[in-house]
Order: sequence, then C-alpha cells, then structure tokens
Amino acid sequence: MNSTSVEITAGLGGFLVLFGLALAVWVLGRDLTRRLRRMRLAEEARLDAEGPGTGAPAEKRDPLA
Repeated sequence: MNSTSVEITAGLGGFLVLFGLALAVWVLGRDLTRRLRRMRLAEEARLDAEGPGTGAPAEKRDPLA
C-alpha cells in the first residue's frame, strides 16, 4: 500500500461548480413557479369570462387549490 498520504479534494473549483448548479436550480424553480402561477390565473380568468354553466363545476376546475 502507498504510505504517502495525499489528500485529494474538490477545492475551490468544486465548490464554485456546485454553487453554480444550486443557483441554476433555484433560478429555474422560481421561473417555473412564476410561469405555472401565470397559467393558472389565465385559465381561471378564461373560465370566468365564459360564464356560468359552460365549464366544469368550480370544485372540479382546480384540483390543486
């Protein structure tokens, strides 16, 4: 077995890559949340504009609410 003890670590470069990936995931998550909220509100506005009785019942419209 090798008797020299050499530590191999990721160092600053590994930290920066991991930080960059985490930042990208955070930004993409915020963007996805914003887009989904905008789509949900647009769909609710479209259903309200159609008038009553033309769409599904209110409790069936938005299963996530």
